[in-house]
Amino acid sequence: MNPRMMALYPRLLLYLSAAGASCALSRHGSLGEVRALPPGEEGWEIFNGLLLQHAGIPVAIAVDTVDELYRQDPLPRVHGPDRREMTERRLRQIIHHSPYRAALRQGRPREDGQRDRYLMMGLTNPEIIAPWLDIMHVRGAYLAGIWLLPALSMSLARQLRLTRSRLLLVSEQTGGLRLTYLEDGELRFSRLAPVDGSQYENPLESYAEEIERTRQALVGQRLLARTERLRTVLLDPLNTLSELHAFLPESAGFQCESIQRGQLLDTLGLPPSLLTESADALYLSLLPGAPASANLMTRGQRELARARWLGRGLRHGALAWLALSILACGGLLLDAWRLDRETAERLRATQALRQQEHDLLRGAGGAAALHRRLDALAAWQAVSGRDHSPGSAFRAALAAVEATGDILPRRLDWSSRAADGGHESSLTLEGEITPFDGQFRIAQRHVETLKARIQQGMPAGSRVEVLQWPLDASPEHGLEGEFGHSRLSARFRIQAKGQP
Repeated sequence: MNPRMMALYPRLLLYLSAAGASCALSRHGSLGEVRALPPGEEGWEIFNGLLLQHAGIPVAIAVDTVDELYRQDPLPRVHGPDRREMTERRLRQIIHHSPYRAALRQGRPREDGQRDRYLMMGLTNPEIIAPWLDIMHVRGAYLAGIWLLPALSMSLARQLRLTRSRLLLVSEQTGGLRLTYLEDGELRFSRLAPVDGSQYENPLESYAEEIERTRQALVGQRLLARTERLRTVLLDPLNTLSELHAFLPESAGFQCESIQRGQLLDTLGLPPSLLTESADALYLSLLPGAPASANLMTRGQRELARARWLGRGLRHGALAWLALSILACGGLLLDAWRLDRETAERLRATQALRQQEHDLLRGAGGAAALHRRLDALAAWQAVSGRDHSPGSAFRAALAAVEATGDILPRRLDWSSRAADGGHESSLTLEGEITPFDGQFRIAQRHVETLKARIQQGMPAGSRVEVLQWPLDASPEHGLEGEFGHSRLSARFRIQAKGQP
């Protein structure tokens, strides 16, 4: 179960330390009011009431205690189940007295590219969280995760853009002074120093002393060179650590800077009221984005949380499906209602048209009289389509004959027949050239002239062609007549076809 996926879901955030606890409700990635819980039974009773008030909401726990263990351990590079089995076996060897442990993978060592570097971390005293887990078990609340507080510092360093150097993050917490050492944004070492400022005139001197002890510890672990300056970043949400700079001079090996309330509020997007009384809200706001590999839950707790999470997802899916089904049924009912209304409107319109038709028929003498008139109109249209007069065609042909001259018409025929798209008429003119002196060439020109004039007198689209010339030169026809006794003639036949 990835905490980042659950960041938008409601959850209770619990901060635990030996000096007390704090609790807040996170909804949609936004942190609500932080509530302080006193140590002991009074705090447990308040937490019990919160679980009753927010039933079914998972709980994420951040532990800030001196009972913690960190150890750098390079291991062979493996993947998948082999990596999980290897890290679990190594964790049992290092932290065998506590079930709350995790292996945080942190890349490859520079000197050995065939290995991966892990930070083995664990909670060495499980009793600090046992009462809280017992209350959750009684109330049926399930666990989202357990993280050591320093594991949240990596997310804070990324948001503050402090990932390109070695630095020591210092913050004042409920349990004491938290000092966390990071290299390039990765956690290397952390300690919680319960500070007693009563032996100093200025309590900040005890903070400076613990910071110096941490620097010496880093030098002893060879995490920091003795002559190297330690960049120290003071997280100051309450604006109370500004005077600490004077106790950490550069001559002592420190490069000190502060990140105060305003910058923290702007960077983390928190409302100003959350950091007015306690610095615990700073890390509670980082808890929803804690790294999954740093989660200290046991295998049994992980399986139970996964089962609860899947059950929650199935319930939400079933509710979503039910909601979609209800919406679909509502849409179908609405569509059926709309169709019924449209049908009723169409029926009313049909009745109105029928009434209008009835009124019109009554004014025309009734339906029978109207049908008789329609039949008579159809008959007239059918007869008029067949009634075509050849007068115009005859006049055009005779006018062409008269204009041409020396032509004697012998026969003039006209016919009409049905064709695609209407009727087609045909005019045939038979005649001869007279007088004719045997000059067929001149006779041919007369026929050509007559054909052209007939074409001009006919309607547009008509076709005029010569079916018989005075002298037929076609090879399939022979010459006819008696030599010496026959009279030469120039007979012709012209046909014109077109729309009447």
